[in-house]
Amino acid sequence: MRLESWPRCPEAASLCEGLLERFLHENSMVQEMAHRFHAYAGVRLANLIDHWVVPRSILSVEELERVGMIETDVEGEPVWQHPQARLPRFRVGARWRLTIAVESLELFLRQNRWEPERVEGDFDSAYQEAVGTLPQGELAVVVRKGYTGFRPGRLTEEMRVILEDARERWRVRRRDKEAIMEAQQLAEELVGVLGAGRAADEFFAIEREYYMTRNRAARWQYTRQQELGLGWANHDHHTYRSSRESFADLMQLWSTFGFQFRERFYAGAEAGWGAQVLEHPESRVVIFSDVDLSPEELFVDFAEQPLRPHESLGTIGLWCALHGDSIGTAGMHHLEAEYDWAQVRALLIENGFGVMKPFTDLPMLKQAFTEPEMWPVDEERCARLLQSGQITPEQAERFRRQGAAGSHLEILQRWEGYKGFNQAGVSAIIRETDARKLV
Repeated sequence: MRLESWPRCPEAASLCEGLLERFLHENSMVQEMAHRFHAYAGVRLANLIDHWVVPRSILSVEELERVGMIETDVEGEPVWQHPQARLPRFRVGARWRLTIAVESLELFLRQNRWEPERVEGDFDSAYQEAVGTLPQGELAVVVRKGYTGFRPGRLTEEMRVILEDARERWRVRRRDKEAIMEAQQLAEELVGVLGAGRAADEFFAIEREYYMTRNRAARWQYTRQQELGLGWANHDHHTYRSSRESFADLMQLWSTFGFQFRERFYAGAEAGWGAQVLEHPESRVVIFSDVDLSPEELFVDFAEQPLRPHESLGTIGLWCALHGDSIGTAGMHHLEAEYDWAQVRALLIENGFGVMKPFTDLPMLKQAFTEPEMWPVDEERCARLLQSGQITPEQAERFRRQGAAGSHLEILQRWEGYKGFNQAGVSAIIRETDARKLV
């Protein structure tokens, strides 16, 4: 699928923006909070909204349906959401309430010196919520973990022990050539115990931890967001690179976690790569999985059909050969999060982190990488690539001396509820970041 696969939804987005503008105008405390998030970390409050609760006097069901929202049933409660847009959900209630999502409720309350009137749900449960009254309506802050409903969570001591054990097992899992097999075994076991949504959330929280150990820009940005009590609540998608031989196994792992296959990019003839986008129906994680493809594989269902090794390596195959697959030693190629693009770019540059030229600059989507984190290259990997003719002696010497581009942080801004990706832009940045071309 290409850029047109997901529509722009300006009417629905405008309704959401207008509602937030009105809410901020009538509640100065939340307006000040939004300003701090933006000024200090480039985070837009709009990108943190989990859902709205609106009385019919403020927003009618007819207005929601007019802009494309549809009614769904969530544990017996009617909830309105847009099936084609990245926008908040809506509930109907007696009081106007803005609900934002963060990673840790306790950290958010402490860092923002906010004392809510009530906190519901056990710590570390599937759903925890703090609610406070405002001059006009209410503010709620929630933490949800692999759960789409609104019932305060309960957590038994037995489940707490299971979660702690699961996190430790994910942290110490193998990252060598057997990584995919062990990850598959762990996923099958933990999905059976925790459920697919919670297991996925726990896995990717640990994956973000590992990724940050290998990317300074991400660590710096995360620290800023933690100082605001947000964590990575604004994450947009997680990008994994895979060798051709392991791609089918990686897709099986994502399927085990319960991910649903979204659009597939066939750019083999254009740039030597393909990608499968996946989205979880319970966790809010989105995955972008990259792999080398050849022109004759444009119409192959590469998410299910095993791919044979290539004699030559494209950008993604070379990255995996230099560093390992993302599911293994390398970790994620990049984490992408939503921001006010210009503000976060300025903050990163001001604090010593270069930002590359945007590879997407469209009315509904803007994306750019930070300058790559340079990783050392193992001598054995370098020698193997040189012997097989995949790199030149000059490139081998440069990799030994300088290392090779590893991971990035990706900064993104979306407009009009657009939830897709730009194939031409991704192709351009993949070509631009090929390790053989970087000096």
